[in-house]
Amino acid sequence: MKVLVYAGIVSPHMIPLCDSLYARLGPGNFLYCATLRMRQERSKLGWKEAEREWIVRYDGVPPCDVLEVYADKFDVLFVSEFEPKVIECFRKRGKRILYASERWLKPPFGAIRFIKKSFVRRAMEFASLLRSYNKFLYLPIGPHAAVDALRIACYTKLDVIGGLRNRRIAFEKHPMGRLSALGRSEVLLDKMRMWGYYVAPSKKDALPVQEASKSKPHAIKVLWVGRLLNLKRVDTIVRAVGEHVNLKRVDNSLPEITLDIYGSGPAEKILKKMAAQYGDAVKFYPPVPIEEVRRLMREHGVYVLASNGYEGWGAVVSEALEEGMTVLGTYEAGSSATILPEGCLFHAGDWRALKKLLSGISCKTMENHVNGNCASLWTAEAGAKALCEYLEDGGFNE
Repeated sequence: MKVLVYAGIVSPHMIPLCDSLYARLGPGNFLYCATLRMRQERSKLGWKEAEREWIVRYDGVPPCDVLEVYADKFDVLFVSEFEPKVIECFRKRGKRILYASERWLKPPFGAIRFIKKSFVRRAMEFASLLRSYNKFLYLPIGPHAAVDALRIACYTKLDVIGGLRNRRIAFEKHPMGRLSALGRSEVLLDKMRMWGYYVAPSKKDALPVQEASKSKPHAIKVLWVGRLLNLKRVDTIVRAVGEHVNLKRVDNSLPEITLDIYGSGPAEKILKKMAAQYGDAVKFYPPVPIEEVRRLMREHGVYVLASNGYEGWGAVVSEALEEGMTVLGTYEAGSSATILPEGCLFHAGDWRALKKLLSGISCKTMENHVNGNCASLWTAEAGAKALCEYLEDGGFNE
């Protein structure tokens, strides 16, 4: 089996998966076709251009003659950059096509994106593949991406009412997990499997994972790292920790909770003003290089992803799980909704629900938290294994 990955940048969220795929498929059977260079803002965040023997780079879509050669040579096209020209080249040869993406109708714009002709053209092509090509499989990166795909299928048939209908889906929480509808049938879910981004495994150096029971059994150190943007809803974490601190002043049996925030951004000023009313429970630090984040995770016990629905995925959830942290996240963010168990989720902006979750974390959960099992399910190796098994078992013929 020969697999061609067609993508934009060489994303660090794709490299661990592709390393595993290459190891499974062998030389000559795997190629990563990159069509964009890393943007400056990504480089400032610590993203680096990777170099591998299985990466080939182009400035935009490869020439037609090159595409023809690829379509003849490779059995499977794995697309993370939706380019109809490339897809059609494989489609006309009856090749298997997998497409992985985050949300098409991501807030705050949602279906307003249909006012752009270019978006409409791509949406029509996507819907056509989903409905009509039996060797096409969509890999939604998070459950919200799957719901968006169902809505696009309606909108492109001018079924506005169907597109606006509230959809509830269930899904298996592992790579290539099945999806099903709650309430009524959604046939197109049979053309989808759960997917995500896969991060590098822990280096497991000498720095140990924090265990709350070793010094202060009721001390919980919470971490947040990233750009301080409104969509990240860091205010929810600050408020939850701060209000917990206020309660602890009158009830000393409650756990001690502190929050360390590493980063900068437009929301920094208002967050610091909010935190000031809670004393020194919330501390701010400058941004750190990306290679330092894992070390910080091993110095803390709990990570919280508080983002709203604009966070398409949120790879930090997997990174924190890799480092043995307890992780709490929102229903709205792709990674937490996909990976974390129900008991670790809260709705974006609901600081009261987050405060309750944080207050309920005991020494036992710090050491043996259930989402430790999630870490093993969502590794790059697990994703590559599930994908290869699906392809080898002829999943398109189900």
